[in-house]
Amino acid sequence: MQCESIDGVEKKLTEMGIEYVKQLVEEGGIYVDQLFFHDPDGFMVEICNCDKLPIIPLVGEMPRSCSTHNLHTTSQMEYVPLNYIP
Repeated sequence: MQCESIDGVEKKLTEMGIEYVKQLVEEGGIYVDQLFFHDPDGFMVEICNCDKLPIIPLVGEMPRSCSTHNLHTTSQMEYVPLNYIP
């Protein structure tokens, strides 16, 4: 999942007593923060500030950032994140 503020999510997880792991990933000069934790059912959740990642259209347009603005304006095309890390 994507968030607007990693610091805000980290603060909330700490306030709620939820253990998490924080990681900074760099690829090609782009840095993305990730937080990993388990939900109440034991499933792992990843939160990131992925809006920094460029996305590559499957057809047509040039690569763009994965910001919420671009997601709204380009919602009719499918995109694959360039630096997707499962």
